[in-house]
Amino acid sequence: MNAIGDEISNQIEAGRKTIVRSLDDMREIDVRQVPPAAYVAAGMIGVLAIGVVGWMFYRSRRRRTLVERFQEAIPDKVRELPDRVRKVRSS
Repeated sequence: MNAIGDEISNQIEAGRKTIVRSLDDMREIDVRQVPPAAYVAAGMIGVLAIGVVGWMFYRSRRRRTLVERFQEAIPDKVRELPDRVRKVRSS
């Protein structure tokens, strides 16, 4: 039973040493190693720009519905026809 207790104590001590070493390493981190806010902001803007370009590419490559294709094929004068017809009937 004492061997098991010694093993557990050794593991706890090893864990404490690891934590202390990690804390010491964190204290030694130089401020220059942490990226400044400008780099983070530039990275975010870059990711946003890539997203916008991807969305634009998706929109240009996606197949349009049948209704969208018909509406694009109809000339503007024909689309305005119902408005003209309504104006003539009301007069």
